[in-house]
Amino acid sequence: MPKSIEQICAGLDIAARFRQPMRRLTSLRVGGEIACVAFPDTPEKAAKLVQQLDESGQRWSPLGYGTNLLVADGPLDRVAVSVRSLTAPARFDGLRVTVPAGYSLPRLVNQCADRGLSGIEGLSPIPGSVGGAVKMNAGSHGYEIADVIESVEVAQDGRVVTLPRAAIDFAYRHSPFTERDLILGATLRLRPGDAEASRAAIAEYRRHRAATQPVNANSAGCIFKNPRSGPATGRLIDELGLKGETIGGATISPCHANFIVTNGAARADDIFALIERIRQRVRAARGVELEMEVKVWD
Repeated sequence: MPKSIEQICAGLDIAARFRQPMRRLTSLRVGGEIACVAFPDTPEKAAKLVQQLDESGQRWSPLGYGTNLLVADGPLDRVAVSVRSLTAPARFDGLRVTVPAGYSLPRLVNQCADRGLSGIEGLSPIPGSVGGAVKMNAGSHGYEIADVIESVEVAQDGRVVTLPRAAIDFAYRHSPFTERDLILGATLRLRPGDAEASRAAIAEYRRHRAATQPVNANSAGCIFKNPRSGPATGRLIDELGLKGETIGGATISPCHANFIVTNGAARADDIFALIERIRQRVRAARGVELEMEVKVWD
């Protein structure tokens, strides 16, 4: 007989919380109740956990800080495998740094700058975990995390496996990793830099973000990827006069048109409705098919 989620987590000594509202675990503050959130505290436990969940026929998905995630309303019959407890200290070795998936990306950027390591300053305004950044190939201000990745640790067949950069096919805001892949950590190779110059650049990137994005509102960052050519998505939406449009508790941000913000009482369906409205208007007026950047659980 397949093991239950409770049995699997207890057998691996993994903390778990059951029937958790996802609105408390995502930056958009929406989402229904999920069956279980599990918190493995070592990569080895995490790898065994997802292997046993697979063997028991349990649906699961990786969960970082929830800053790029839109979760549907209603009950979700799945396990969220949180990487929040995978936060061992960063290991620096010359130009290399190895970090677990649950490590804060802004914290890592600051630590690298303080050590005179350059190459990720432009990622400083991006909230979330290193694992989430790798999964979506996070980028900003001309930087992409794929540019500095040397290897990525993932769970495979109950083991921790290291994949070299050459084996990973990254693209713009894309990696080959899916919801069936659990990223456990990464090693980055940076370049020599000047600590003072890096800190100044980081401060400017964060100032720019605060001036152009709704940083104090509930959001998941940019909803759509930018088209391969032509104006950025935010400009497309803005030109169509959609800023400020509201459905229920969700609004197209007046600050940045590629952000949807919520008032804390929104439903996921409000956001999905706004997304569809944007897509239809952009398709009809510009002939552009917008592609989602935010990940969806439904």
